[in-house]
Amino acid sequence: MESKENCGVCGKPLIYGTEEVKRICAFCGKESGTLIYCPEGHYVCDACHSRGALDVLRNVLSKTTFSDPAAILEKVMSHPSVPMHGPEHHAMVPAIIVAAVKNTGYPVPEGAVEKALERGSKVPGGWCGFYGACGAAIGVGIAVSVLTRATPLTGKTRSLANEATAFALGKMVDGGPRCCKRASRKALEAAVEFLETRMGIKLSQARMIKCQYIGRNRECICEACAYYDNAIK
Repeated sequence: MESKENCGVCGKPLIYGTEEVKRICAFCGKESGTLIYCPEGHYVCDACHSRGALDVLRNVLSKTTFSDPAAILEKVMSHPSVPMHGPEHHAMVPAIIVAAVKNTGYPVPEGAVEKALERGSKVPGGWCGFYGACGAAIGVGIAVSVLTRATPLTGKTRSLANEATAFALGKMVDGGPRCCKRASRKALEAAVEFLETRMGIKLSQARMIKCQYIGRNRECICEACAYYDNAIK
């Protein structure tokens, strides 16, 4: 049985542990250390977990003309292959930002969208709780790094990319458990503000978003979330 919220093998709720364990991916057979796994011993690595959703992301980004990153995100997340939570969102955020910037006519480096996607896909799941930095916020820094061609040796652009991540993280602190949908939306809102105020790049902004995924999120913070829709119970 497949589950987009729970174990991809048996559907049981996943364990978010504090001690890393060794598990073999049920799909590719690769052994990895992990803090997130099924109580029945099943495990799906981040690469296998993300594969279908990233194919959808690439397809949408190859066709969209939107300069509104939030509108692109909602379109990608609506696809049934995209899970409620997971590292897919870490790749979505930077790739969508770069694609939206490109769609404004702003000059971006060759292959920038794919580069942003590839970098974002390397940020593991659970990073927000286990390492103290949400992958969606890191995605904002990745996008700025790609757009400015930053490297560890480019002082100003490296600092700008770090500043972008810090800015996005600051917008996400809400006292609630993780929600990859909420975090991705917050990250893109932060990116729109940061790009305009710090880089002079103006992107379009969507109307108020009402979340359609409340029923899929066991840890939904409900009315405390800016995207909560009272019409959906």
